[in-house]
Amino acid sequence: MNGTVNAKDIVNDWENPDVLGINKRSYHATLIPPSKKKDNASVISLDGIWRFKWSADPEHRPVNFYKDNYDVGEWDSIQVPGNWQMQGYGIPIYTNINYPFAPNVPKVTDEPPSDFYSNSHRNPVGSYVRDFNIGKKNASKRYLLHFEGVKSAFYLWVNGRRVGYSQNSMSPAEFDITSYIRSGDNRIAVEVYRWSDGSYLEDQDMWRFCGIFRPVELWVRPTVMMSDYSIEVVPANDFSYAVVKGSVRVDNCSGKKAEGVSLSFEIDDGCTVADYNRCKRTTTTPVTLKKGESRMLMVEDTIYNPRLWSSESPELYDVRLTLSDRNGECESFASYFGVRKVEIKGEVLYVNGKPVKIKGVNRHEHHPRTGRYVDSLTLLTDLKLIKQANINMIRTSHYPNMPLFYELCDRMGIYVMDEANNESHGFGIGNRKLGDDPTWRKAHVDRAVSLVMRDRNHPSVIMWSLGNEGAAGDNIKAMADTVRAIDSTRVVYYDSDRSVSDIYDEGYLLPDALRSLAERVTDRPVMMREYAHAMGNSMGNLREYWDVIYADPSIAGGAIWDWVDQGIAKRIDGSPLEYSGNVANLKLREGEFWAFGGDFGDRPNDGNFNINGLVAPDRTPHPHYYEVKKVYQNIDFVKDGDKIRLIDRHCFTPLDKFRYTFDVLVDGIVVSSGELSPDSGYLPLPYVDCSKGETYINVYARLKESTSWADAGFAVASEQIYLGGEIAPVECAVIGEVSVDREKDKAIVRFADNMVEIGSDGSLLKWVRNGSEIFKSPMKPYFWKPANDSQKHNGYNERLGAWRDAADRREIISFRVERLDSCVEIASSSRLDIGAVLDLTYRVSGNGYIDVEMRYSPDEQPKPFIPKFGMNVSLPSDFKKVGWYGCGPHENYPDRKESAFIGRYEMPLSEFATYYEAPQDNSNRCDVKEITIEGDSIPAIKILAPERGVSFRIWQYSEDDIERAAHHYMLPVADVFTLNIDSEIHGVGGADAWGARTLEKYSVDGNVPHHLHFRLFAD
Repeated sequence: MNGTVNAKDIVNDWENPDVLGINKRSYHATLIPPSKKKDNASVISLDGIWRFKWSADPEHRPVNFYKDNYDVGEWDSIQVPGNWQMQGYGIPIYTNINYPFAPNVPKVTDEPPSDFYSNSHRNPVGSYVRDFNIGKKNASKRYLLHFEGVKSAFYLWVNGRRVGYSQNSMSPAEFDITSYIRSGDNRIAVEVYRWSDGSYLEDQDMWRFCGIFRPVELWVRPTVMMSDYSIEVVPANDFSYAVVKGSVRVDNCSGKKAEGVSLSFEIDDGCTVADYNRCKRTTTTPVTLKKGESRMLMVEDTIYNPRLWSSESPELYDVRLTLSDRNGECESFASYFGVRKVEIKGEVLYVNGKPVKIKGVNRHEHHPRTGRYVDSLTLLTDLKLIKQANINMIRTSHYPNMPLFYELCDRMGIYVMDEANNESHGFGIGNRKLGDDPTWRKAHVDRAVSLVMRDRNHPSVIMWSLGNEGAAGDNIKAMADTVRAIDSTRVVYYDSDRSVSDIYDEGYLLPDALRSLAERVTDRPVMMREYAHAMGNSMGNLREYWDVIYADPSIAGGAIWDWVDQGIAKRIDGSPLEYSGNVANLKLREGEFWAFGGDFGDRPNDGNFNINGLVAPDRTPHPHYYEVKKVYQNIDFVKDGDKIRLIDRHCFTPLDKFRYTFDVLVDGIVVSSGELSPDSGYLPLPYVDCSKGETYINVYARLKESTSWADAGFAVASEQIYLGGEIAPVECAVIGEVSVDREKDKAIVRFADNMVEIGSDGSLLKWVRNGSEIFKSPMKPYFWKPANDSQKHNGYNERLGAWRDAADRREIISFRVERLDSCVEIASSSRLDIGAVLDLTYRVSGNGYIDVEMRYSPDEQPKPFIPKFGMNVSLPSDFKKVGWYGCGPHENYPDRKESAFIGRYEMPLSEFATYYEAPQDNSNRCDVKEITIEGDSIPAIKILAPERGVSFRIWQYSEDDIERAAHHYMLPVADVFTLNIDSEIHGVGGADAWGARTLEKYSVDGNVPHHLHFRLFAD
């Protein structure tokens, strides 16, 4: 029977910061490597289909659902692990800073603004029921129910009896249910609250999901058990040996004394039967544990000449911990450890005695179909892509991640900044409201304890972060003191109260500001826990950042914000979210789009501010992913006379671990390839004849052997070096005579099978070849470029807006048509009301070329930056393919082209534009000297700019379409292509998306002359 309750006068556990858990077991280490759990019969998964009832608020929840005889047969089914919003219950809410409920600590059910979702859904509740069978209950076993993560708070009942309560949603909650279960069938009931007082410390910039979102397990343990263990490794200063200290907490839950209890600690150094001495086994002296006693057993051993763990060389030692009593073995755990040392000396961060640079990224746990739960295949995809991009550190922004994440980082070699589930940004960064209030101390400290106790055995974790954009004060000091008391072997980091942080943090600085900060801070290293905000078309000037970081040993590095766009696969028709088909398939299906804040009617929301990753929700790399790979690479190549000097930025990897290959390109065509052998930090430079054309050599460092994250032959580093020469001219036979007719406001030029009309304002009005119209609109001067995401928030449209229609407002000064010896020259001069003269000159000759030249001459009146200096034209949709000689293959801009090598590239026009979920400027290619656009039934166009090269963009929509559409699917498929040809274009910028501007050297100065020159030819 269903029931309701009115609890207005009750102080709820979930609105009481003093109640963090009821009947919960202590936090402990991950006892078994997650990848091995499926092979362990003692671990029973309770994942799968549960019965579920969603209620809009606590007053309407089914109060008695936990009872044994409660009928849930008509309830819905829900997948666990998973967030209920992703399965059609309630809605996801995306907010960055604002709490999604009315903030009035510790309450979460006060009345919010009328447009808030929480106004009509005052703390939704999810009621879960799961039946399971254990067979015959074993009196010599303990039954522990383990929840890896439940958001935000929950109560637990087993067989109608209340077991306990938990919050701190991103950390495990474990309950001993031995006295609650019975032989045969059993029932678990879980009541989950969307918000709790804990939500005040969970104000992270992310989708606000809830539910049982990580795995649920039943552990069947012996009554004398290892409830926790830590493995601390202390290397000698010279790393000639390492002391391994094992500490194991043993609980006697047998109801009687346990005699002869001992611990065996066996380190496996890859021993064989023939070399058994390499296995080191240490056993403690047997002890007797009283009934109910918990005791720490300690072992210690020494490894000589240890293999060291680092991100470059993730060496691990297997270890087996075996607990025995007088009756024999109680239980045994197989684990592992790494030998590594993290320390700060003065202003420098060291790992294993070497100064390291943190080439990091922030990563949210996000799946476009399952929300906060990330399946193992998607996690592995993430980590492989991260390693392939030369990223060496992940910050678990902003909470402890799923346990498998750490095991994979240990095995693959990725440093981790492990972050506590602590952010109270809604009260301000460094707020004292929660930072000094003693009623919130226990909650803060609990989040530090849960972090460190679970993850302290992972060598990948080199830093503990106390949280992000949270409080400052006494409670934070208590967190830091607690962390250091538990584990003194790692760095403690915190951005919001620098008094407790071993590293000085300042996020989102521009490169010059970072340099200045590092010069001022002299008592510790400097690091940006967040920088290079990767929102949309972004990540400019990454090279400038790393020039600064490499130049100063005291700058430890930084972590890009962030890894993955947090888009959700949503039906365009508005259908509710649901698990259907293969949720591990990340790709969009027919009729879906990537939703962001506001797309579910969620209020408050911060729009697409969570679409800021290096990869899309389906893990397709964005163009800036490749820029990160290039700039983060650990080998640089510099031409040095007749050799190539190798700049080695590895700390632990010799250069001969890689295979070096090269390609020589002449005018973009590979003419020779081969391998090069390193010698004393140099590669030989092959002899190349540069007289044949513009000559480059591309050099690569490749893996000699396959790894867990890439196959042998994968290029970890690359460079393109210009050797000399100029691009060979495109020869064209003389076609014939050229004629011109001058009319009042235009000139008509005919040459062979071509006809062009050029207007008195300098626009190329029409171009016809063999009866086919090549242009669908005039080719005319155009200075506007739609804003990208960062520019939308830095005043770009207002600051540069005078250029939007500047070309259309020009006033004609003169128009001249003149026949020269070998061509017809048509010149137009106009005045721009922004304060400049614009001259356009066309030269048409019988060889088939149309030579186009545009010059800009400003007066002394101050002018804003120009979005781009160039021309714009519409082309028929009959064109199908584009090829170019220039930077590519991926999108690139003046401040983001390190990774885009000069070459010849070709692709369908349908694939040329870059997909960004929030439409914005895209698809530029720089330094292009040849463009060919082809179709099936229309003359091909060639655009030649052999002197300086041009930038170009081409889309099957217009600038106005970009600026009107909220989502990519809203962009029309026009019957024309929009082509922009520019001599200069504004860079994308690369600091943040709330005010920082593109560096001036990558901006187009409106106060200096500009020149565009290219040639057109139709074939």
